[in-house]
Amino acid sequence: MSDSSSSSKCCGSQSYAFAHLLLRLWVGMRLFMAGIDKFRWGNGSTTTFSLENYSKKTEPLAKLMSDNSFLPEAACKGFAGMIGYILIPVGIWVALGICTEFGLLAAGLVFLMLGFGLAALPDDTEVVTNIGLSVLIVAAALVTSKAKTFSLDGFLALKKKAE
Repeated sequence: MSDSSSSSKCCGSQSYAFAHLLLRLWVGMRLFMAGIDKFRWGNGSTTTFSLENYSKKTEPLAKLMSDNSFLPEAACKGFAGMIGYILIPVGIWVALGICTEFGLLAAGLVFLMLGFGLAALPDDTEVVTNIGLSVLIVAAALVTSKAKTFSLDGFLALKKKAE
């Protein structure tokens, strides 16, 4: 039988803020790195990043999506052609904590888009294990978003409060 004062002594007054920071940084990093990966080709010392690599990766993926789902090929090409360009800025947006709640909502929607794209592939086990977990992490970040002390929003609010 504990009250709120004993739990705050135990965990500290910044525990939700730290939890939110970790969750938000994880989501931002995951989106950013997934976007960067769309431009990568090769492994080790032969790795390159370019727009040409993006096309080499996304065109076969779009074909595979359309061949294995009800989606028309043009829609799959549009999805594959834009997803990398969405992942990178949304990842940065979330990591910085600009309009935190809205950014996290955008991140959750991007993960749902990725989940839809993966579900259109023949082996969609990654939807549940990877994307499902990512959506839960975004939801946890949203739940803790009132404690956004360590975000750009939080810093601006503190500065405004000090003035």
